[in-house]
Amino acid sequence: MCLARGMLMDPRSQGWTVDVDPSLPEVSPLLLVVKRPEDGWPVIDEYDLNKRLKAIRDSVDLEELRAEPAVQAYRDFYWKLGIDPTKKRPAGEALARRVLQGKPMPKINPIVDIYNLVSAETRIAIGGYNLATLTSYCPDKVLRLCPATKGEHFLGIGMSDPVLLKGNQVVFMAGKLPFAIFPYRDGYQTKINGDDKAVLFALEDVPGLPDGLLERTADLLLTSLGIDPSTYL
Repeated sequence: MCLARGMLMDPRSQGWTVDVDPSLPEVSPLLLVVKRPEDGWPVIDEYDLNKRLKAIRDSVDLEELRAEPAVQAYRDFYWKLGIDPTKKRPAGEALARRVLQGKPMPKINPIVDIYNLVSAETRIAIGGYNLATLTSYCPDKVLRLCPATKGEHFLGIGMSDPVLLKGNQVVFMAGKLPFAIFPYRDGYQTKINGDDKAVLFALEDVPGLPDGLLERTADLLLTSLGIDPSTYL
């Protein structure tokens, strides 16, 4: 079992753990549970958003993006699964590419908009899930990360109908529900609505990511949500 990160329980996960299939020994998602602030979830103002998007554009171009260690790590992981990362791009890379191509960031709701921005900045794939819904499917707080079962149904956000999993994907399971295809597609049932009382974030680890990048991403995510990482909990 993966206890959020490493051998010790990470208090930021508030008791949630991930049981990782033995076929995925180097995958260890970092989990964060964040409760809605008393004054509500923050909204990124246009000035701050544009400043951060400009920083992305000033720091890298499309050719350099492809060569970044984090981008390569996700691409290599996709290839091992038999998935072409040039056709189904890792989330962080896809969002960063949008910025570099001058396309607007998708606007979903305050929570999703923030973690999408952080993902574009760090290239780390981030999943976000309504904690109450997740708990209803998984009351023991033990998620599973495992190869998909061929023919299993998955309803992703934005899909009109469920798709049949091919068996070469890796899925997050809450009880018997596949609620995300790791590390690029979240499911409809556990989606974030924008006024959620609490959210579970999964920062998706794959072999080859630069040391410390997940932790830095966690700190940036918390800061962007108006939370001081040093006093969080």
